[in-house]
Amino acid sequence: MSVTTASRRPLPLPTHFSHAEQSFSLKKRRVPPPSKGCPSLSRIFSQRPSPWTPLSWSLTKSLPPNSVYDPSKQQTYFNQCFTNLGLLGRGSFGEVYKVSRTSDGRQYAVKRSAHRFRGSSERNCSVREARNHERLCPHPHILDFVAAWEECGRLYIQTELCSTSLLLHAENQPPDEPAAWDYLCDLLSALQHLHSQGFVHLDLKPANVLMTAAGRLKLGDFGLLLELEQKCAEPAEGNVKDDVQEGDPRYMAPELLRGEYGPAADIFSLGVSILELACNIEVPNGGDGWQQLRQGCLPSEFTSSLSGELQAVLRMMLAPEPSQRPTVSELLTLPCVWKHRWKRRVCLMVAETVLKVASLCQVLVKSRLSLESTSTPLPGSPTHNHRSPASTPTRSIVGDWSSCNLAGTPSSIHSNGSCRTLTPSASPVHARLQAGIASETSTHSRYSSSAKSSQRRGRNWIPAEEALPRPSFEPKNLLSLFDETTS
Repeated sequence: MSVTTASRRPLPLPTHFSHAEQSFSLKKRRVPPPSKGCPSLSRIFSQRPSPWTPLSWSLTKSLPPNSVYDPSKQQTYFNQCFTNLGLLGRGSFGEVYKVSRTSDGRQYAVKRSAHRFRGSSERNCSVREARNHERLCPHPHILDFVAAWEECGRLYIQTELCSTSLLLHAENQPPDEPAAWDYLCDLLSALQHLHSQGFVHLDLKPANVLMTAAGRLKLGDFGLLLELEQKCAEPAEGNVKDDVQEGDPRYMAPELLRGEYGPAADIFSLGVSILELACNIEVPNGGDGWQQLRQGCLPSEFTSSLSGELQAVLRMMLAPEPSQRPTVSELLTLPCVWKHRWKRRVCLMVAETVLKVASLCQVLVKSRLSLESTSTPLPGSPTHNHRSPASTPTRSIVGDWSSCNLAGTPSSIHSNGSCRTLTPSASPVHARLQAGIASETSTHSRYSSSAKSSQRRGRNWIPAEEALPRPSFEPKNLLSLFDETTS
């Protein structure tokens, strides 16, 4: 009799339900509160910095050949190998920084745990998170994993750098059903890969989904990732249950309160996330709205504007019982989902191709500008007036005109001292001009003989590469010289 009475008692509710929102509401734009500092450390824990310890297989095998890390230096591995470009985000998990790798200048994101490890169990959980993330990569809709290490008692995870999170992107965009279909297709692809590897995420929400510049969604934050085979081999006593309770209650599946963990929990969390993004609503974290959603009832005042196909998919994903929810493979085979998934793949391929072409063009333009800036001489430099043989004019003027005492005819200009002899091109016009000048004035026979000798030496001209035309040399100078010779 006592057993029957106990079975009729209602399930205990979490304490946060008493302070939870009671119903659905539209999202409100709010400024995030200032983040708190790291919790103080107990005196029983060592404050001495621990040496750098690689945790991922990519660093355990050997350091990259282009690594600049020197263990003998006082600087940490993070400070030696990366340049900190700024803080991207901060939360209870820790901090995420935008960094540039010193070896090649490529940009990444580095996540650092909020506090130092307080024991071997906490450290083992961090190592498991990093290695599980590494096992899931590469995949087009999983955040790319690069490396993980431990330093100063903290966990560091290096990943690819994305543009923003899905939560921040959706807050700046009006509710759009086609965009909700795109989000659903990308995250279903990520869950399909994750479930096929024997994992469940248990913390799927828009804040843990990142977006690239092309709009591709990447699932991240695998702190609560659970391997189903390991759970079956080692029954969960308290650690797994505690980890599940740390998840966000707004997206938590109802069976998690009963200690049932499986892929269906991720389907429920994804359904709540798509409902939030498609309707731009504030999902309640408790109260009547929380209970209503877990009974399979959608808020009609917000979902009435959605198409019947999307509403039907959401109802299947938010079924109260895990056995009633479709699997990822079953959802992907639905005609409406298959149609939007095909369009989504084409759009992503086009967007990423355009970005690659634009990036390549930008690199080419920068390289060309840098080449021109280094190869273009200054106006006052000796090579500014340099001309190639193909562009050399018929008349080459060489010498320092300001320091030479010039005298002579247009066809032959001699110099005294350091100035050099200038001879024009051997053409019939110049030959007739020289002959006319020689026959017209006999008193200036020395100039004519000089012109003939200059003509004979014309075969041994100065190369065109040494020709330096003077922009300040004007035709009136030649006329004045001609007048002087004929007077």
